[in-house]
Amino acid sequence: MKLTDFEQQVLLKYKNDEDFIKFLKENPGLSLELPTVDLRKEEKVEENNYVVESVTTEYLEEISHIQQLSKEEVAELLESLDEEESVHALVEGNLREVANIAFDYLVSGIDYLDLIQEGNIGVIKALDSYRPSNGDVLSYIKLWIRKEMLFFVDEKVQTEKYMYKGYFLKRQEELIEHEIVAELEEEDSEDPMEELSQEEKSEIIGEKIASLEDINISTLPKKMSHTEENILKRFFGLIGEKRESLFEIENSLDLKRGEGEKLFEIAITKLSLGGGRSLKI
Repeated sequence: MKLTDFEQQVLLKYKNDEDFIKFLKENPGLSLELPTVDLRKEEKVEENNYVVESVTTEYLEEISHIQQLSKEEVAELLESLDEEESVHALVEGNLREVANIAFDYLVSGIDYLDLIQEGNIGVIKALDSYRPSNGDVLSYIKLWIRKEMLFFVDEKVQTEKYMYKGYFLKRQEELIEHEIVAELEEEDSEDPMEELSQEEKSEIIGEKIASLEDINISTLPKKMSHTEENILKRFFGLIGEKRESLFEIENSLDLKRGEGEKLFEIAITKLSLGGGRSLKI
């Protein structure tokens, strides 16, 4: 199943955990077809000449030293899921997978560590509901990680859409009643509606309200480029069998000497930025 189809189905039909468990039971061993490159546009971030040191990079550095569980170790732990130590070991063993998948949902206005938290909740829910009939446990866990991250982002988007719609409807009412108390904010322009008639202003507001219907997680810009994500994943050992140095990453990605370090610093800065607004209307 394509990732986009999975996400659409989950949002439409399986928000409830029990419904999602039933869906996975009906589709044992479900695997997702992931896109090789994310074609969503990239969010523009102001340039700076410094690296932001944060708890985010400290966290990635910490989990990079955790040993991956072997298939034999996973199988042994599954036999004792009623023991807290086994659950802890499996959660810890999936921390890097959570950190890796989080990049797929790191869009405008979303904090990376919030995604990590939601993904870890997904791991716990997966372990709590897993049965051998569900197929490979690691694949099962990944589906739950994506489900929790997807709902977290979607809930934020829906909340902001509701707030924007309320704001624009209020302005529309003020126009109708000839009681405008403030100019509408418009990016990259000082007074874009100053010379417009009330009818024109009302039409613009109506268009903005209508445009909200087309906004969803797939239309939001990513926080960083595919190359920047790839560099961070390789550097912190989230993909591949081992961590790679910036020199090795430059060779692997066919980058110019010094380009890897520059892109790494840009990516770290973007990763360390907080949440903020997801929608920019």
